Amino acid sequence: MNEVTPVLPSALFGPSDSSLIRDELLWEIFAASAGRVPHSEAITFAGQTLTYGEVAARAESVARALSARGIGRGCFVGLWMSRSLDLHVALLGILRAGAAYIPFDTDAPAERVAECLGDCGASALIVDAVTMGAISGAMPAEALALPALEAAAPSGDAPDLRALGASSADPAYAIYTSGSTGKPKAIVISHGNICHYLRSANSLYRITFDDVVFQGASVAFDLSLEEIFIPYLVGARLWVAGRQTMAEADRLPQVLTEAGITVLDTVPTLLGLLSADIASLRVIILGGEACPPALAERWCRPGRRLFNASGPTE
Repeated sequence: MNEVTPVLPSALFGPSDSSLIRDELLWEIFAASAGRVPHSEAITFAGQTLTYGEVAARAESVARALSARGIGRGCFVGLWMSRSLDLHVALLGILRAGAAYIPFDTDAPAERVAECLGDCGASALIVDAVTMGAISGAMPAEALALPALEAAAPSGDAPDLRALGASSADPAYAIYTSGSTGKPKAIVISHGNICHYLRSANSLYRITFDDVVFQGASVAFDLSLEEIFIPYLVGARLWVAGRQTMAEADRLPQVLTEAGITVLDTVPTLLGLLSADIASLRVIILGGEACPPALAERWCRPGRRLFNASGPTE
């Protein structure tokens, strides 16, 4: 039977299953899977793959380097990097240090990045060669290149976040919007809120360890939280799309088919641009805008589940 399920915020934040509400940190969701399936593939990008254990080890290194700089619980760290394996390592490293991350799209003007960093009193900004080259003036937070950060990591263990008082009420991330006045406005989301959302959402989506999940959204958009961390929750594999892949909608069906993508979480506009079906898809999650009934009907197949959902910030 074809199935189209509208997912309302009340369905995600008000389930009757109390086991979905836990005192947990976003990093702990990843760490649990890394401990359980360290040799399983976690992330694929541009033909390269890292296992859960490899990602965890690198994130620990980033966390030790940040902690050595006094960056941890109560701090905000900007994340301004191109799509890459390194981007995902840096994101997790910030969380492992106990800080909250502030993501920026690669194309964000340096002036806007600086304004947002100054607004939240960010302690640092992790960059790559592309974004470092875009910085032409002073930044309110030190720009740190990931390779140098990892190389400078001291030996030993990253701090025990729970021993330092970390709780689910702490900020996990902040996303800046334009605001009603045009001035950037931060929306800060706690670990408890996002972790509850992820568990509640997946109680409906039922993404599993065997899935290969397409990750196409910029980390500057809240859709990326669902794309990234529901797979981490269950030990599934992320398949991260590069900029060129996202720019060539006519080739996406072939690319996703060859990658064996089983879960696609995207906006209706992008789905509507795809010219052919992707036979491996078993779950399609749509959000960010209204889904035309004709589009849903076009993508329904026996055994495939299609959801019309709201995002975690909403």
